[in-house]
Amino acid sequence: MPLSYLRRLPQSAALALLLAGSPLRAEERPQLVPTRDVDITYDVTRPEKLTIRERVRWSAGERLERVDGPDKSTTIFDRKANEITLLSPANRTYRKLEGAPRQLMESDDGAALKRGGESVVAGLRCVEWSWTEDTQARGLCVTTDGVLLRGVIDGKTVMQALAVRYGRQPAELFQVPPDYAPALAPEGGSGL
Repeated sequence: MPLSYLRRLPQSAALALLLAGSPLRAEERPQLVPTRDVDITYDVTRPEKLTIRERVRWSAGERLERVDGPDKSTTIFDRKANEITLLSPANRTYRKLEGAPRQLMESDDGAALKRGGESVVAGLRCVEWSWTEDTQARGLCVTTDGVLLRGVIDGKTVMQALAVRYGRQPAELFQVPPDYAPALAPEGGSGL
């Protein structure tokens, strides 16, 4: 997958990719994908940039995730099909990509996961999990039903839930709008 596609993914989408199937080894593993439909609002702190707000919605039964960023960008992850859909409202186009690249918060295959204490974030209890990769200390606080409430790198919170609302997510949220057309790649390029 071209690097240009990865740069366009919202920060919480990058974290969510981690949660889809992180190959962590430990005696005990946290649930890393929500087990019920949920709508989460996050503050995401990007290196050298301002904090942004992102909204992430999950259809647990269908294993679908929708991430809406501050610039009106939308990314839909289909975990069953291992597919990503990028929606561009500016020109009403979409692009489908196969695969889910390894992202910022995803652990190495050999990383040992350590369970920590419990915390309360956005009014919900979560368990702290940590590991070290290369020279970076990484951590997550995840609810027992798989909702990521906080992501930390080297002691700095890079993502934190502000609000979590459980409830059925409409199927149309995870579909390409009917008035969108496939994005055409420019000659000799990869598009987007």
